[in-house]
Amino acid sequence: MPVDAKTKYKAKKTKIVFFDIDDTLRVKKTGYIPESIKAVFKGLKEKGILTGIATGRGYYGVVEDIRDLEPDYFVTINGTYVINRKGEEIYNQPLAREVTEAFVAWCKEIGIAWGFAGKDKPVVSERSELIDDAIVPIYGICDVEPDFHLTNDVYQMWTFAENDGDLKLPEELAAHVRLVPWHEHSSDVVATGISKASGVGHVLEHENLTPVNAMMFGDGPNDMEIFDYVGLKIAMGNATPELKAKADYVTGTVEEDGIFNALEELGLVE
Repeated sequence: MPVDAKTKYKAKKTKIVFFDIDDTLRVKKTGYIPESIKAVFKGLKEKGILTGIATGRGYYGVVEDIRDLEPDYFVTINGTYVINRKGEEIYNQPLAREVTEAFVAWCKEIGIAWGFAGKDKPVVSERSELIDDAIVPIYGICDVEPDFHLTNDVYQMWTFAENDGDLKLPEELAAHVRLVPWHEHSSDVVATGISKASGVGHVLEHENLTPVNAMMFGDGPNDMEIFDYVGLKIAMGNATPELKAKADYVTGTVEEDGIFNALEELGLVE
């Protein structure tokens, strides 16, 4: 669909473009990345526009093909750990130890498995088909370390349960963290007030930019806050209905070269 004049006007203020990874830059199930993505990053660079990845994944889960695009910034683990292309830390905010301990106690109490995203690796509390089904496409086989949180910084946690969609955090935990579903058997457990949006905020501050200078491509529930924050938001064709409702423009899917086509329409790549 053609881009309206208002969206084209907003695009003129863009100084940095952020991208989600899964089902935005690449197809999660198959790992397919369209050739046009290389042209996107090259084209933006030529125009002097910065690029960033904004993902729920840890940096260790950012596949080689994406790193090879040489984005200027990586907003990882849903905004809790932010680095630049040289690997220098821009923001680093692990969860408080009492929160991780209370979370594990709750998981044990209701009889579900859990996992942790550390700075350098992800771990899970046990090995099972249900866990592997969710996490292997993202991180491969994870080490089993149920007590990881006792000796390591934890940036985000995961629930793993048959009935994951029905889980509800107890009040004392809900004051500190929230559930963001990303798989039928798993949710990210993310610190309250921290999201991809807050992570992007640290990048903008670092670059002396404001939200109107930022554009975001996304598709899922963990992109909701960032769509409320940046000046220009573009939803992929496969995005959730809630995200599409917040978007300035809905483009095609990964396989349809959605990102390239949208940026071409906006006059940001050729």
